[in-house]
Amino acid sequence: MRHPSVPLAILLFLLGRGNLPAQEAMIQVRANDLVARTTRHMTGACLEDVNHEVYGGIYSQMIFGESFQEAAPTPPIKHFTLHGGSWAVRDGVLSVPAGEGPKLVSEHPPLGTGEVRVEVLLPGKAGGVAGLVVKVREPRTGADRFIGYEISLSSEPAFVRLGRHRNNWEPIKDVPCAVPADRWLPLVVRMEKTSLEILLDGKKVLAHEDRDHPLDAGAVGLRTFGRECRFRNLQVKTGEKVTDLPFEPERRWDEGVSRMWRGLRRGSAAGRFALETRDPFVGRQSQRIVFEKGEGEVGVENQGLNRWGMSFVKGKPYEGYAWLRADKVCTVAAALEGQDGKVLAEAKLAVPAGAWKRVDFTLTPGATDRAGRFALKLQAPGSVRVGHAFLQPGAWGRFKKLPVRKDVAEKLLAGGLTVLRYGGSMVNAPEYRWKKMIGPRDRRPPYRGWWYPHSSNGWGVVDFLAFCEAADILAIPAFHMDETPADMADFIEYVNGPADSPWGRKRAADGHPKPYRLTHLELGNEEAVDEEYWRRFKPMAEAIWARDPSVVLVVGDFAYNARIKDPFDFPGAPRIKSLAAHKKILELAKARGRAVWFDVHVWNNDPRNPDEPGGGILGLRDFGAALKTLCPGSDFKVCVFEENAGNHTLRRGLAHAHAVNELERSGDLVPIVCAANCLQPDHQNDNGWDQGLLFLNPSRVWGQPSYYVTRMVARHYLPRCVAAEVASPGDALDVTVKRSDDGKVLQLQVVNLDRRPVATRITLEGFAPSAPTAAVTELAGKLEDENTSEEPERVVPRTRAWRHGSKGGRVKYTFPPLSFTILRFKGAPAP
Repeated sequence: MRHPSVPLAILLFLLGRGNLPAQEAMIQVRANDLVARTTRHMTGACLEDVNHEVYGGIYSQMIFGESFQEAAPTPPIKHFTLHGGSWAVRDGVLSVPAGEGPKLVSEHPPLGTGEVRVEVLLPGKAGGVAGLVVKVREPRTGADRFIGYEISLSSEPAFVRLGRHRNNWEPIKDVPCAVPADRWLPLVVRMEKTSLEILLDGKKVLAHEDRDHPLDAGAVGLRTFGRECRFRNLQVKTGEKVTDLPFEPERRWDEGVSRMWRGLRRGSAAGRFALETRDPFVGRQSQRIVFEKGEGEVGVENQGLNRWGMSFVKGKPYEGYAWLRADKVCTVAAALEGQDGKVLAEAKLAVPAGAWKRVDFTLTPGATDRAGRFALKLQAPGSVRVGHAFLQPGAWGRFKKLPVRKDVAEKLLAGGLTVLRYGGSMVNAPEYRWKKMIGPRDRRPPYRGWWYPHSSNGWGVVDFLAFCEAADILAIPAFHMDETPADMADFIEYVNGPADSPWGRKRAADGHPKPYRLTHLELGNEEAVDEEYWRRFKPMAEAIWARDPSVVLVVGDFAYNARIKDPFDFPGAPRIKSLAAHKKILELAKARGRAVWFDVHVWNNDPRNPDEPGGGILGLRDFGAALKTLCPGSDFKVCVFEENAGNHTLRRGLAHAHAVNELERSGDLVPIVCAANCLQPDHQNDNGWDQGLLFLNPSRVWGQPSYYVTRMVARHYLPRCVAAEVASPGDALDVTVKRSDDGKVLQLQVVNLDRRPVATRITLEGFAPSAPTAAVTELAGKLEDENTSEEPERVVPRTRAWRHGSKGGRVKYTFPPLSFTILRFKGAPAP
């Protein structure tokens, strides 16, 4: 995934028509009329480190910021709370670089009516917006993680923007007007209970009455998106009272500590910290801790991703190590501590003078704490450098002794996942290279990632393959298109070659003597498949096939939402106008007697309008048909490695069910469907991809509606998709019918996209139910329903036996509003 593709044009949710009586529909099944054979791989997921699916997600490493590569945070701003970004103050002027929606929110009491004023300077010619946020509630780090109104300025092009955030982005209006760069501009927002008036440079530019979703009182703050900005003279006015909200830095006692850590001190101890670039363990810097004088402790502590806290279980061992270096012999204490600082377990680590040394430890907490921390401490005057720290549960908390959270892995398997793609925009980072992901994980170099500037290779492609092997899941990794053909040939030998081959010996040395038997490999992600892509694809493909001709190569294509009438003249994404490069790829594969697949990404809703659920696979069938004409007789498939949404609620679950239904009916063209994204840490939405199948926090994992849709389809797999004719009011029902090879099981997968129940007459031709009941599994609720850590099973499928009363193959069933239902009949083929 990189950027949202063009939204699908077909809107399948026909909603909002009131609480009317049930509508009647008709489904006529023709059980002997085969439409397609389906695979077990329609229930996959895309695993990408979006919102920290890996670090903070599946990876068992509990420490975030393991190699101390993050810079020390800038001093906090007095009476403001920072939610992302690096905000700095000098002489009363607040500056922030371009970023993905950082916010600075005032501690001033909530404001519902009144006036907010600030002066804004947009430096230089640049895109992006910056300005005020008002009536702010529930702010968190992440582009859209808050409730409130945004009033922002753009100079390239020039406009004032008004929008609403409800943990999403809801544009209201852009008004073109003069917004000169490099000049201080007074921006004023006047608020009433349901209305806002905006003035820029003393002129009224916009007024709006929010009749749809007026927001309650909330805080005042500043926000930018995609551009640098400066602010000064922030004020609020209530009645006649004007209150200045000055920007003043607040110095930290623990300056010099890497951003994901915090300083720690106890007793009368005094110390200092520094990030040192001389001879770092890995990357560009290491952490210095100095205990200068006094009694007690000086050290650093880590609370995991977003400092949410680490979950420790009483009596369970935790394993770890630290790379330490000291000028003089010293002792470092490694400790698990509770949220209140109470020591739960501690080990003394002897550090000799001289070179970097790895010191291992095991810590067993004496109490349970769901939001604890890990600490490295000096307990006497001295100095030490820390280059890397690692902490994970013992074998009890890991999946088959791998560096994988056991609860996450088991929940994935319980959901019926049959395939995982390890890819997305993370592979587009220039430094993403597989050879940096092998060998000891603490020695793998950190790099600037796509989603996170301080990414680590601690869990990479090879760890992904080991997990999929242990879980018996089809693994499909993706690679950067700038990998060399020689390096890709080496990769194939590393994963599939014999143990006595050069790279096979390296694999064995890394702890895996047997080949991984990789069958599929993707080149690139969301690429423009043009002449330049072909130029890089050809030598890579030939090098890979020379090492293992059985490997199926997947072209990292993008999206085809428009109809394709002429394969050499149509609009595609990104910037594709022709399938000329695809023709060359097909011809190459055919000439070599090889299979080649194409990864097409789809949206199941309109991300620009979250109140309009959508669904369907527009253009994908045209794309497949066009490929057939380009190179008759070539062996190809089209797969969906990212079926994307803009949310994780039942809205997405129903759209996901519809997408799977439609793709199963698409003939034998599509063998794999992967929902994106596989995982999502709770309350983590840095970049708009708020669509995880599974949510998690440090102590638990739970499924969202789309997870349960995947589980329903996986648990009810049948290989034959058969014909059905459907007529329903407003096209409310989407239906896929499947049967077993022996004809003794028949099932209907029905999505009701209406807010009303739909009474349906079902006729079964070519199948006679033999049991008096059918099994019903049903997922239903409200569009906005989601599962939370407090209510992890608020919306889950319900299973029951239904006495169908079939007469001559005719039954009646009423599908609940906004539901996905699987009806499974047992019987025999009708004569």
